[in-house]
Amino acid sequence: MILDSDLYKKVMENMPVVCVDAVIMNELGEYLLVKRKNEPLKNKFWMVGGRLHKNELTNDAIKRKIKEEAGIENGVIKYLGHFEEFFEKTEQKIKGKFHSISFVYFVFVDSKSNIKIDKQSSEYKWVKKLPKIFDKYLPWLEFEKVIRI
Repeated sequence: MILDSDLYKKVMENMPVVCVDAVIMNELGEYLLVKRKNEPLKNKFWMVGGRLHKNELTNDAIKRKIKEEAGIENGVIKYLGHFEEFFEKTEQKIKGKFHSISFVYFVFVDSKSNIKIDKQSSEYKWVKKLPKIFDKYLPWLEFEKVIRI
């Protein structure tokens, strides 16, 4: 269920919004990042993700978001943890800060996956190391310690 823009703005101003985000990695140890066109984090490379819909389970939401935003339909998905943030800027220009609570999933995909970004992103890239900003949001992520076999 999608709310009209005025009602969604009121929700954003008055309560937290629940989201899902995907740390997408391939067998080469590369992470997929998309460059956001919208606030928060406009023009930053970030994870694929977005809002949870009413009556939608987080497991279903992460599958929907990786398909919509990156064209990914196959992979292995595992829940990792969560983070929350109070973002200063939003596209809706709300009063106060935007409180987001995000459930984070690890998604393992084949490096030959055909990535198709949607209109919310301007480009994508595969990187060997996640940007430092991820340390703030995902301090419990320690993939550098994962051993490849």
